[in-house]
Amino acid sequence: MKWIRSLIVILLSMTVIVIYQSLTYADELETVSTYKSWKITFNTPISPDYINSDSIYVMNEETGKRVSSVQLNLSQDQKVVTIQPTVPYNPTTTFTLHIKQPIISTKGMPMMEGEQKQFKTKGKPKYSEQAMEYFQEIAFGSEWGDADYPVRKWNNNPRIKVFGNPSDKDMNALQNTISEVNGLQDHIELKLVDSDPNIKIYFVPLEDFGEYVDNPKAGNWGLFYYWWEPGEFVIDEAEILISTDKPTPKGRSHLIREELTQSLGLPRDSYSYPKSMFFQDYTTVTAYTELDKTLIQMLYEDEIKAGMTQVEAIEVFHNLLP
Repeated sequence: MKWIRSLIVILLSMTVIVIYQSLTYADELETVSTYKSWKITFNTPISPDYINSDSIYVMNEETGKRVSSVQLNLSQDQKVVTIQPTVPYNPTTTFTLHIKQPIISTKGMPMMEGEQKQFKTKGKPKYSEQAMEYFQEIAFGSEWGDADYPVRKWNNNPRIKVFGNPSDKDMNALQNTISEVNGLQDHIELKLVDSDPNIKIYFVPLEDFGEYVDNPKAGNWGLFYYWWEPGEFVIDEAEILISTDKPTPKGRSHLIREELTQSLGLPRDSYSYPKSMFFQDYTTVTAYTELDKTLIQMLYEDEIKAGMTQVEAIEVFHNLLP
């Protein structure tokens, strides 16, 4: 069963029929996310000259004002109009979507009657807009290149085995990271193993990186690679390399935390927050910021599925309540 997803407006000679695709009654007030988009489907192509904020708009019933942060998009076949908020609607507020004349088809057929749909937004989402924006920066795409990858995450527990020559401080940094990640979410459990690993961490000199991975990125003192089944985006294997001869002990502690965290499905770096574990420039921070912790929690929400696009994931986040 699905809640109301769209309004289908059928243009006939003199009337407009609105069909609600749901088991709910047409006059029932629907509660939706603060980022809800609506689609209006016409049975004939519509002239783009008439798709504007005068003919289609959203009204805040509490303030009596139109919502300015709404974008209208007409489909390529000119039969579907999408109404998308560019800024989330106010939570727990009643709004009305208005569809008014003049709306005219490409053949000159006018819509003779307007329609409206009232809805109410849910409460404030579990995660802030700041967190959702940063999640989009870090969780999608690739650390190298412009590949447009969707959500990637582990569904099975990562089993980590260490190779090479880590110091006691290196192992402490690794164990602390494992403990913290496990404490932030309950979707997966990271653990150190002696056999059958699906994450291998190599502590080796920088010049030896090429023995473990093909074409390591020059100048990187720490890096990770991970793999997933084609088309599924569920991570099932990863390898991490940490240089034992270039970074300081504190630098290695940072790299251990950063590379392991990125191998869980948060692969990208950003210039947005200098104290973040995901900061683009060289850094030696050895602790997660609160925002970093939030990203881990967001990625491993049960409702977030591997393979989700940005739009799909953000819609889920807007529907998650505290």
